[in-house]
Amino acid sequence: MSQTDKEMVRGAIILTYAGLLSKVLSAFYRIPLQNITGDVGFYIYQQIYPFIGMMTMMMLYGLPQSMAALVIEHPHMRQYKRNIRLFLYSVTTVLFSLLVFLAPILAEWMGDQQLTQGLRVSFLLLWVVPELALQRGFSQADGRMEQTALSQVLEQLFRVSIIIGGAIFVMRTAWSLYAIGVVASIGAIIGGVVAACYFHFGQKRAKPTTSEVKAHRGAFNYRVLVKPLIFYSVIIAMNHMMLLLLQWIDAFTLVESLHQQGLDLLEAKQLKGILDRAQPLSQLGIVASSAITLALIPGLSQATKNADHKKIMQLAKTAYRFGLYLSAAATVGLIVLMPKVNLVLFKDTAGTVSLQLFVISIVFTSLAIITSSILQATGKGKRVVMAIVSGLIVKYLANHLLVPLWLLPGAAVGTVLGALTIFVVNHMLLRRQLKQRFSVPLRGMLSALMALALSVGGLDVILGPYLFSESRFLQLIYLLGLIAVGVVVYSLALIQFKAVTTEEKRLLMRK
Repeated sequence: MSQTDKEMVRGAIILTYAGLLSKVLSAFYRIPLQNITGDVGFYIYQQIYPFIGMMTMMMLYGLPQSMAALVIEHPHMRQYKRNIRLFLYSVTTVLFSLLVFLAPILAEWMGDQQLTQGLRVSFLLLWVVPELALQRGFSQADGRMEQTALSQVLEQLFRVSIIIGGAIFVMRTAWSLYAIGVVASIGAIIGGVVAACYFHFGQKRAKPTTSEVKAHRGAFNYRVLVKPLIFYSVIIAMNHMMLLLLQWIDAFTLVESLHQQGLDLLEAKQLKGILDRAQPLSQLGIVASSAITLALIPGLSQATKNADHKKIMQLAKTAYRFGLYLSAAATVGLIVLMPKVNLVLFKDTAGTVSLQLFVISIVFTSLAIITSSILQATGKGKRVVMAIVSGLIVKYLANHLLVPLWLLPGAAVGTVLGALTIFVVNHMLLRRQLKQRFSVPLRGMLSALMALALSVGGLDVILGPYLFSESRFLQLIYLLGLIAVGVVVYSLALIQFKAVTTEEKRLLMRK
């Protein structure tokens, strides 16, 4: 591997783990947020968050990656940075004006007009997107991945701090609970501004070479930006929006569906907030299963570049199998321990069955993300959009069919079916691309999962009455102890039942 290739792989790894750290922070802070604001406050936040999340994904992944590709492919575009900025802000102006006008209609579709102000404030984040995306895109084009990674972490730290601090302030004053949505939006905006300021003051600006300037003195054509910075950036961002988009369907359908079944509107909001407890739990499970597999993606991209089909298959199969092992373990562990997890993290056991059903989506979402990443690494990332759209349609139809029948569990099952659909379509696309099946030692994996469930569940039954005290801190220590036992038992069982090959162990250790 050349020095340039090594630097690219190193940069990809840096961005990967910065993204993982950001996702962990994003999952963890929602637990104290729910504790501070209650289920209704959490519902308000979760109604606004999908819009914030989509804009964040655009300035984290979609626009920077497409912009970096544009600049790398056409180096003379560096001298047109002002034109690119003007183009992005023109699109922002149109989009912002449209969304602010539509905010009352969007709130009405959600079944809660009081969300209008929070939505309008959240759309202000659009004005941060162009500058931050521009800086990240040019930074990545220059190979300065550390700046992009640090800006991600800074943005998340400031956002989380402001949201938690703002939530405490709202709950201690006479402000409306709907101010939580405004606080969430302000936190995201300030986080983005801090990241943009870091780029402005913390790095040297790259200047175009004399030959580039002389070679391109003609008028700039804005049409060359439409395809990479609008269409391609949306496709790239969608690969990172899977959970957000499924959550978006719930934001628009769940409260209204529950209300139509005769529930009081406040009770419907509270139930939506209870189901939203599954979001941080699922996100943590997905991060855990993705961490080890995403580390293999840079090597997969390099193997694709070198047309090394054998290496491509080896890395793809390893990523798939370990993603399945880890996501399945997270799912089984959460299902077994959910009554206590719900109580320790969220202070009561409301909606436990719905949460147990919801976390089944961890397996399918993890595998969907992994198969999507493999498709993207092998140059077929555009096809993933078809899978995501199919999953969203299934989720929408499932909510309309199942919520009237089963209420909250129906919405949970809808999320599982949506995630399953995305995974199945991705899997079919990947099989067509690689022309090979992904075999899994199913008997060994199921035996290891059974050992995990029996050990953790059995210990909880035996030790719970004596060690699960009234102190939430000690309850958390108790849960962490059970999780540690489960990790050890499951790891040993996978080896014992020969679900992990010697070659895979060597590969992972080397990576």
